Amino acid sequence: MGRDQQVNILMVDDEPANLEALEAILEPLGQKLYRANSGLEALRCVLDRDYAVILLDVQMPDLSGIETAALIRERERSRTTPIIFLTGVVKTSEMIFKGYSAGAVDYLMKPVVSGTLRAKVEVFVDLAVARLKLQAEIAERTRIAGEITKLNMALEQRNEDLSAANEDLEAFGHSVSHDLRMPLRHIHAYITMLEESTSGKLDREELRQFNVIRDAARRMGQLIDDLLAFSRIG
Repeated sequence: MGRDQQVNILMVDDEPANLEALEAILEPLGQKLYRANSGLEALRCVLDRDYAVILLDVQMPDLSGIETAALIRERERSRTTPIIFLTGVVKTSEMIFKGYSAGAVDYLMKPVVSGTLRAKVEVFVDLAVARLKLQAEIAERTRIAGEITKLNMALEQRNEDLSAANEDLEAFGHSVSHDLRMPLRHIHAYITMLEESTSGKLDREELRQFNVIRDAARRMGQLIDDLLAFSRIG
């Protein structure tokens, strides 16, 4: 039938021949078919698993189909499970009223027309498959949302760690630049003092060495500025 997911169908009848006939009609749908020979057995089946639709014989000993349907409807999990009544007696207004009151969605007379029964059951099969797919999609989206939440939390933590690291780097840059600028100021001060005290007294080689010292101090100042700028960029 082109479906990638199977659902359960419960057939309830006290006559094995009727169950075999129902199974032959519904087998082409490719779904999981379950049999119950009485109302009590049907109730036990409903406790074990969910069903896309229940085909329920009206006339059965012990528990009738209508009584069985009423008990199925009392259970929260199976309260909305579609029930199709199958009856071999002439439908009366009273029977129809009791059946629909017990939760029936349809009545079919025996012997059932195979095409009609299969078409009606297929509608509920398609609804059940669509519901399962929707539930699976919701579960998958919930799982993905949970993963995204975890990733966001991890990202937020990494951002906090990065922010703290940046603050540490900036503080380190300020500290280092401050510690290096102090001796550099002294160097510049001594260069100025030497320039004033030795003006006109130095030969060419001494002037060259003096300029080397001044250029080195200037490069040192530029390195300190670059270090501070790098810490700010980080």
